[in-house]
Amino acid sequence: MLTVKDVVELSGSQLLQGDLEAIVEFVHFDSRQLEDHALFVALTGGARDGHQFIDDAIQKGATSVLISQDDPKLRQTHQGVNFIFNEDTRSAFQALAAGYRRRLSLPVVAVTGSNGKTTTKDMIAHLLSAKFNVYKTYKNFNNDLGVPLSLLHIKKHHEIAVLELGMNRAGEIDFLARMTRPNISVITNVGDAHIEFFGLREKIAEAKGELLPHTDPDGFVILNGDDPLVLSQAPRYSGKVYTYSIKKEADIYATNITYSEHGSFFDLHVDGQSVSCFMPMFGEHNISNLLPAAFIAYRSGINLETLQQTMMSISVSDMRFQTMDGPNGSILINDAYNASPTSMKVAIDTFEHIYPNRKKVVVLGDIFELGDQSDKLHTEVGEYIKNKPLTVITVGEKSSLISKAAGGTHVSTHEEAIEALNPYLTPEHVILLKASRGMKLEKIIELLLS
Repeated sequence: MLTVKDVVELSGSQLLQGDLEAIVEFVHFDSRQLEDHALFVALTGGARDGHQFIDDAIQKGATSVLISQDDPKLRQTHQGVNFIFNEDTRSAFQALAAGYRRRLSLPVVAVTGSNGKTTTKDMIAHLLSAKFNVYKTYKNFNNDLGVPLSLLHIKKHHEIAVLELGMNRAGEIDFLARMTRPNISVITNVGDAHIEFFGLREKIAEAKGELLPHTDPDGFVILNGDDPLVLSQAPRYSGKVYTYSIKKEADIYATNITYSEHGSFFDLHVDGQSVSCFMPMFGEHNISNLLPAAFIAYRSGINLETLQQTMMSISVSDMRFQTMDGPNGSILINDAYNASPTSMKVAIDTFEHIYPNRKKVVVLGDIFELGDQSDKLHTEVGEYIKNKPLTVITVGEKSSLISKAAGGTHVSTHEEAIEALNPYLTPEHVILLKASRGMKLEKIIELLLS
């Protein structure tokens, strides 16, 4: 909980009208999401100017407003509302969050990486919830607005927070980590995502590694021991570095990985102990995502037996290898939330090892943010899958290069994709859909199920 005085002081702003002792119980920049006694932040520079929604925000419960454009007539209309002024409301909002974080005494876990951030964040929060009241980043609000929003939504009753930090340019993780000041940090992997802005994966690794110098040296970091580019960043942290692996021994590692139609089985090893586990999710990549979560929970005092039980109730986030019944007895796997060349290959590898008694179809769409390497990387995906026992259908523009290399069928629209899928909507088939977020391949599933 904050007061208007706190908001003014922490954000470096000026109170134009109102009561410095008034309470602020909620903060948001979206007028549709407000609660009673809220601070509405009127952001500018986006698709819409937040100042246009001040009246709506006050009707929804805002009793304080952070503005960069003063309107005396508006203030006169809402004399009971606290009007706080700053020339840059975005920077003021971020400064407020950073100041609020400095006041919080609870430990913060920060997660970044090219792939698996949201899943890993959700897994950490789920396992820690066996013992603690956990706050976690809402959905994947992981940018320079989402992270401060998450920080400001941490309440007194929360005992630990798990935050996801995203980026697509150098310096962004540095900015977010400086604001977040994590006690524990995780880097999941370094892949091709956002390579358009970096050119080399080594540069992506350096940008992810910006997290480590801002991590409390009395805490720890846990890094993917199967990714040399992740490990290359370890010297940037002055505290204890741990590793996890699905390929070799590490501080925590998994062996004997197998699958059923319901999920993954594996043996978990940590601190000289072993336990057999089941998780209702598929893929080595998801077991890899689970390992730092299990390590953090174990180091937080949750025993292996409790972890074993808690893993069994992990749920899949929407559009992340989400399995559902399709038409005519077919099975659909919605992995359409996002894609990079690396995550597309990993998803196909996982797909290959499940549902052994069904014929497999992949529907793949364009991968964005690949810059001048786009043609090469789309072609590499096609080369990677061309000898696999899969029927390949691609949708969009650049994904035609996948079909060309893999001997698949290419279409341009969602409707054409449905026509191409019709022969495979049978009890003999399972269908995986994956592409970058902008392709919205989930629309194909919606049309199939409507």
